[in-house]
Amino acid sequence: MSGRSSDARAYFVASRRLGAFRLSPDHPFNPERVTRVYRMCEERGLLAGSRVAVVEIEEAESGVLERFHTPEYLASLRRADGGAEVDVEMLHHGLGTAENPVFKGVYDFAALSATASLAAARLMAGGAAAAFNPCGGFHHAHRDRASGFCYANDIAITIDELKRSGLRVAYVDVDAHHGDAVQEAYYADPSVLTISVHETGKTLFPWGGFERETGRDAGMGYNINVPLEPGCDDDVFLLLFREIVMDALGRFRPDVVVGQFGTDTFATDPLTHLRLSNNGYIEAIETLHAAHPRILALGGGGYNMHDVERGWTLLWAELAGVPLDDGYGGSLGGVFLGDSSLPGSNLRDMHVYTTGPEKDRLSAGADELIRRYRKEIRPLLH
Repeated sequence: MSGRSSDARAYFVASRRLGAFRLSPDHPFNPERVTRVYRMCEERGLLAGSRVAVVEIEEAESGVLERFHTPEYLASLRRADGGAEVDVEMLHHGLGTAENPVFKGVYDFAALSATASLAAARLMAGGAAAAFNPCGGFHHAHRDRASGFCYANDIAITIDELKRSGLRVAYVDVDAHHGDAVQEAYYADPSVLTISVHETGKTLFPWGGFERETGRDAGMGYNINVPLEPGCDDDVFLLLFREIVMDALGRFRPDVVVGQFGTDTFATDPLTHLRLSNNGYIEAIETLHAAHPRILALGGGGYNMHDVERGWTLLWAELAGVPLDDGYGGSLGGVFLGDSSLPGSNLRDMHVYTTGPEKDRLSAGADELIRRYRKEIRPLLH
């Protein structure tokens, strides 16, 4: 691990090796996003100066996956990495499916991405204000199996490291898919507040994350789900983010927020059914960052590469406090891609709004979620 500056306030955790892996030729999750986001940030000057540092992670740390996953699962993952044919044991552990194919280097990919997130956690424990690992956020990986394009739960490994360092941690997930394996890991743990804002499980994998899932035993109330109906736009999303996510965080008062900032909530994502733009996405992150300045950001989903590149460049610029150069890319972007009055306008989407009876229905549903949160969950938070 090497950094450009020991006193930088924000760390971009990079790995050239991660960007070279391929799950399968036609798999919707493409790790090349790591390389492309890094390149866009570098071209815009967002990785230079005394306020930021780049940390290179090119080797996996020994034992990193054992921090969360079972020996039986990891044995199957190692055999998959070695080129063994898919067998019943691998399938039992979620390996060799269309979602989680076996490919050359699969164990190394999982361990390297988890190492990058662990490095980010150690930087935060050491006093960094922000850190970002774009090839992290694998929130569907369970202790004993792969699921939903996720082979290793770097999020749980990260949270546990921060807890060991004596930090109070909240987890905020705005990926379109419910953070089911993170919920499972901390469902009875009141020391970690987990919040997932996602498309409802009625219409999207992993088919859960309903508002009634609020924790168990001592953890009751410390697991919050905010399911979004198909067609949800920036307005409805931001209302729910302010009234539920920000209120819960204000009551919990974390030292560090771990964020999973997938971009698959955007209207142009091919796998989901929401209508957000990156304007609502970055406004939520700005709101979060203003109230909770110490954020460890992880990537996550996003299956339109153009969305991923622009969304995570906006994310990094916000966390690092580096002004965006609106002139980059010429006026074409400012006119046709977004609102030219906004910072980074040539990275911005056009606003997308749901209107008419559908908007009324979405607004009424949001009001009901807020009412339920205030009545049933808020009184449990300390």
